[in-house]
Amino acid sequence: MKVGIRDSMLPVSFEESFQKAKDIGFDGIELCMGVNYREHALWQDGGIDKVNGLADAAGIEVSSLSPGGFTAFSFMHPTDSTRTEGIAKLQYLSETAPHLGAKVILVPFFGGGQIQDDHINAPRFIDGLKTAAETAEKHGVFLAIESTLSAEQHQQIIDNVGSSAVGVYYDMGNATGFGYDSPTEIRSLGTAITQMHIKDTGGNHAGEGDVDFPAVFDAAHAVGYDSWFVLETPGKDDPAASAAKNLNFVRNNF
Repeated sequence: MKVGIRDSMLPVSFEESFQKAKDIGFDGIELCMGVNYREHALWQDGGIDKVNGLADAAGIEVSSLSPGGFTAFSFMHPTDSTRTEGIAKLQYLSETAPHLGAKVILVPFFGGGQIQDDHINAPRFIDGLKTAAETAEKHGVFLAIESTLSAEQHQQIIDNVGSSAVGVYYDMGNATGFGYDSPTEIRSLGTAITQMHIKDTGGNHAGEGDVDFPAVFDAAHAVGYDSWFVLETPGKDDPAASAAKNLNFVRNNF
């Protein structure tokens, strides 16, 4: 079991986040990029080498890629050019991830890009995900959906797409907040869970909110989960101290 943290959770610059994560004790870092994704290092000349250099210098891995800004370019976007840009973005990251030693790309569906019930079987949605998944399969990486849907609905999408490259990025904090039973969902999804965030409810440190972490971790063990736990936890007054506290919680309880 390895534990990582999203670079946006650390109170330092992108360049400093690798060493900061290592100093706190993390095994890896999840690279985050927003709507203006082309400004991120991975879209710059020499950017892949730069990221690898930072990771190697710190002695830390790149656990995953998180294009949060994808919500503005999702498969159901009514403007074809915007939808196509979103698909191309995921394809580029699928091609890039192996060069960073990463296998998981978080595909978020929140806000304006939230998956509605009628999207689950919509050809526009499924075809978009299929197109992106074909590239992911080719490069041996996974597109991990994170959304407001239930485990059953996520499984419907996976079945509709029919690609081994599509899975779920499970966030027990979000799921609990949405009213879902996280341990039951984890057992239901099983190997469809590609990666997990660590988060509690209400902006609390892990173990101090409503998430039943003992049951969540028992469920993760039961389904043989052995991928990354990536912290997406609020920094509170001292982000580094909070990160260390949450890291220790995972290491001491899983």
